[in-house]
Amino acid sequence: GSPLIEIPTDLILPWQKILKRLFDIFISFFGMIFISPFLVFIAFKVKKSSNGTIFFKQKRVGLNGNQFDIIKFRSMYENAENGTPKLSSENDERITPFGKMIRKYRIDELPQLWNVFVGEMSLVGPRPHLPEEVAKYESRHKKVLTIKPGITGYAQVSGRSDLSFEEEVRLDIYYIENWSILSDIIILLKTPLAVLRSRASE
Repeated sequence: GSPLIEIPTDLILPWQKILKRLFDIFISFFGMIFISPFLVFIAFKVKKSSNGTIFFKQKRVGLNGNQFDIIKFRSMYENAENGTPKLSSENDERITPFGKMIRKYRIDELPQLWNVFVGEMSLVGPRPHLPEEVAKYESRHKKVLTIKPGITGYAQVSGRSDLSFEEEVRLDIYYIENWSILSDIIILLKTPLAVLRSRASE
């Protein structure tokens, strides 16, 4: 009547989560301060590029399936996503000229440092998906919801920009199962190179 094997539901131990959170708070706080002049410049350019708000918020799914508002610099014309959301491409007419540039180098994602600071995201982790995408997850995919989503992740620096969803999930689960502060630091250092490499290959 007693189970022979007990499988832990948390792939990252509690003390590891505390360490990861402290790392996120430290880097996000000082990161926002360090690049604040650049953030102000981008905010000014977004405002000048077209009428509308500076920031764009969108519902994403995070830790344990909880929804939160991800923050980005607005790269589309105001109200461009009214109606049914759809995936955008660099040739999408809804994207402003300046928006194309900040998307190209993922500058539009810098405000997510605030998401990290308040505890909705982590610097490194699986990328957060839309609620309608998560609704289609199979049970094995839900392992990526056991930690906070990240601004960047193992899948993003894997050296490939054309990963399938299954490949992305496989890499994210590998990251979770083998997490360490060192792995987060390595992924963060690799991210700028990964962005430049993906741009050069296009």
